[in-house]
Amino acid sequence: MKKFIIGTIVTVLLLVITISVQQGLLFANPLPYDDEQKGLDTQITIHLSHVVAENTPKGQAANKFAELVEEKTKGKVKVHVYSNSSLFNDENEFQALQKGEVEMIIPTFSKMTTYVPNWQVLDLPFLFNTNEEVQEVLTGTIGDQLLNELEPIHIKGLGFWYNGFKHLTSVDHPIHTFEDLQGLRIRTMPSKTLEKQFEVLKATPIPISFSEVYTDLEKHAIDAQENTASNIYSKGFYKVQKHMTITQHGILGYAVLMNESFWDSLPAKIQHQLVEAMRETTDWQFEQAARMNEQDMLKLKQQDDFDVSTMSLKERQRFKEQLSPVYDFYKTQTQNDEILTEIKKIVAP
Repeated sequence: MKKFIIGTIVTVLLLVITISVQQGLLFANPLPYDDEQKGLDTQITIHLSHVVAENTPKGQAANKFAELVEEKTKGKVKVHVYSNSSLFNDENEFQALQKGEVEMIIPTFSKMTTYVPNWQVLDLPFLFNTNEEVQEVLTGTIGDQLLNELEPIHIKGLGFWYNGFKHLTSVDHPIHTFEDLQGLRIRTMPSKTLEKQFEVLKATPIPISFSEVYTDLEKHAIDAQENTASNIYSKGFYKVQKHMTITQHGILGYAVLMNESFWDSLPAKIQHQLVEAMRETTDWQFEQAARMNEQDMLKLKQQDDFDVSTMSLKERQRFKEQLSPVYDFYKTQTQNDEILTEIKKIVAP
């Protein structure tokens, strides 16, 4: 019995020693380490700030992007979305991005024309006819070329999103002709091309932060504004305006921007996953924007004490002819009309 016990102990000790040696060899010769795995063991947080409501094309796309990023990175990257100017407004969000106070923002491309003048091409009136034309431009080689122009200011452009065509709303009288705009104080974004557009129409452009438009309309500090159906409905502009004219005179879109230093700090695998999430979100977002604007237009037409009319084809043509000097102004601002030439190859005359 004693010999049996001693034998058992010896066997167990030999087994323990064997396992220990094997483990020692295992840890002494670790598996090859892939540089792309660096940083993947720690969760990465991205703060994304935007200025509109969640129930808008941009708001829903921001949430969709956050979902796809978490899915594709298996939870290693978490995107926190701050809507409705809850973190920064459209007056200070770009400076916050540059300083690294936020990792991502989605400003209108009109707001970015101060830094990238060629983007003013997207503000030209009556340039596009359909959503499909806009998508082909913003998601194709022209869109890539415009995003590359961010490199000198050290901002990473991930893509363009789209809201829809803009229309006009007014307080005192409907805008059926361009003469109806004369003398009106109209809210605009700080784009020289947009301001020129209304100056040519003899209106007074007043740059105002998006978050202040409702209040200024309510106080009659401005008489009119231009926006998409989804923004007009979601922000309740129809409550402080009496008239809307369906004009489709311009487009409203956004640039999805990231702090360049933050982007460069990300592992290559994470960058690839973010690009994939952006591509899928963009395709989904264009369809969603068209659907939302159609639904919100129907809701606007159902509002009491809010008149919705459509500008006639004859008046649209008069508008186009009256606004032709804006194209000449754009060329003087950029000294380069190559992008405009390329866009005209895509859009119908």
